[in-house]
Amino acid sequence: MQLRRQRAVVTADHLLVVSRRADNVRSGAGLWGSSVNEGLSRHIDSAGRTTPDLYDVARRGMREELSLEPHEYTLTMLAFVLDVERRQWSTHFTAHLTELTGDALQSRISRGVADRWEHQSIEYVPFRPADVVRHLLRPDRIRRWAPVTPALFDLALVHTHGRSAVERAEVQAVRRLR
Repeated sequence: MQLRRQRAVVTADHLLVVSRRADNVRSGAGLWGSSVNEGLSRHIDSAGRTTPDLYDVARRGMREELSLEPHEYTLTMLAFVLDVERRQWSTHFTAHLTELTGDALQSRISRGVADRWEHQSIEYVPFRPADVVRHLLRPDRIRRWAPVTPALFDLALVHTHGRSAVERAEVQAVRRLR
């Protein structure tokens, strides 16, 4: 089984960072998803015979994909996920940037990141339940999300805004689809 670590990254000015994976990546090519999606590397993440630290792998992804260092964000594990159909397991994290705004993060990314080839484009969505749910349900996106991304964003919203606020936004959005 393959391990993925996904992070819902939220900027200091409360924007969710959403990315489209490049067409040439092995996992989730061309799909929209979280801005940090890092696989476990046996050679990088294991120190000898010890098991990898899930938080250290998450931090490596933040550094490689967004050029962010641990002092620039708070990291919270939201869930441990099994995707039996794709034979993957995953951890879902939320990363709240402490000082970097969406504009500042975009500027930093434009100067280059280690894994710059993994993302084709990046968008910033207001991190409010109604805005994120509408973004997930856009007609041009509804079938273009990486498999566990909607669950990751839902958990991040619930963690930040509470279950009732998120469920209200979801009910309203679904009503509009009918």
